[in-house]
Amino acid sequence: MIRAALIEDSRSIAEAHVASWKHTYVGQLPDEYLAGLSVPEGEVAWRESFANEGHRIFLAEDVGLVGGFVSFGPSRDEDSAPKATGEIYAIYLRAEYQGRGLGAELWQRAVDELTADGFSETTVWVLDTNALARNFYEGRGCTLDGKSKQARIGGKEIVELRYRLKLK
Repeated sequence: MIRAALIEDSRSIAEAHVASWKHTYVGQLPDEYLAGLSVPEGEVAWRESFANEGHRIFLAEDVGLVGGFVSFGPSRDEDSAPKATGEIYAIYLRAEYQGRGLGAELWQRAVDELTADGFSETTVWVLDTNALARNFYEGRGCTLDGKSKQARIGGKEIVELRYRLKLK
């Protein structure tokens, strides 16, 4: 079942987020960093995200367990047209829920909501080494738009690439 998240879901979102990162980013981010990811810290961050204007989260729930989620809203990028560009901030699934079409359902829900909100396009940032996610976005019609950014996660320099999708 896919439903809108409530602030009370913050811990379940954090649990799914941490579990997904610990699976997805093995070999891409330092092991020590992944081992140190904290559900309580994540819960605080997700609770705070509910206060951000326009930020929405949908969950894929299976008998009370959050198997995955998508988080989206207005673009946070300085070069984006205000009120025209949305952004999918995060989409993560627990390992045991991957490959079942759940990610595609969450993605489509976010795209539908952004379209209904009047956005004409959406972007999503992805780690350049995350081939699975890049293939997922490309399979949904997203294309690289030439923008990238560097960051440091767990002491490692990483590069994120921006994908863009025109909405109908």
